[in-house]
Amino acid sequence: MTRYSDLAGKTVLVTGASKALGAETARAFAKEGARVAVNGRDVQSIESVVASIRDAGGDAVGIAADVTNADDIDRLRASVTERFGSPDILACYAGGLGYPIPVLELDEAGWRRTLDADLTSKFLTVRAFAPAMCERGSGAIILMSSASGRLVSEASAAYGAAQAGTLMLMRHLAQELGPSGVRVNAIAPSIVRNEKIDRNMPPELQRKVAESRPIRRLGEPRDIAEAALFLASSASSLITGQVLDVNGGKVMV
Repeated sequence: MTRYSDLAGKTVLVTGASKALGAETARAFAKEGARVAVNGRDVQSIESVVASIRDAGGDAVGIAADVTNADDIDRLRASVTERFGSPDILACYAGGLGYPIPVLELDEAGWRRTLDADLTSKFLTVRAFAPAMCERGSGAIILMSSASGRLVSEASAAYGAAQAGTLMLMRHLAQELGPSGVRVNAIAPSIVRNEKIDRNMPPELQRKVAESRPIRRLGEPRDIAEAALFLASSASSLITGQVLDVNGGKVMV
């Protein structure tokens, strides 16, 4: 990986960091010398990520919290601040539920659950942590979106709407927080190999999908982690309000 020495000593909170993309991103920040707060809901998985960071010589703390719940987020903020101080970098990765459900078969509960997980969670998290960044006069916020928010996909309309909403939320935040020295950007992956993909997508289908991309491979968690390091570092100091499509050319805008 490219090294970003300016990240050393920074405090980073990664939500949805107990597995896959979030876990890899948390490890990547720790390798750069950042102090990382690992958030998720699965306590055992969080502890595993934290242990892997500490075993590699990094500094991390695990904090279980449901970021769709404002009270849980307040507790998360208090815990992170007590241990490391207010975060310099906020990476909102929590989400999911991109199941292929036709619109007319999606019930109200499923719609609301998906929007809460993929959009409201980011709004609540940023609302809790951004004020301290603005007061300090610096900060970087990264919102995880998806190619499903850029193009119609096989994922549900609720998931697509949440991801597109994440991108508009990102732009509003970039516009409003920029004068206070806070940059806000988004990452929009397509299919990224992880435990769930390997479990549910047969190897032949993975190869077929990879061959449909201009860059003939699927994403790997490290691809997303690299993008996050860049967006959090001074290497992107003039970049805000942008979406980085890390998807092998599936989306070209």
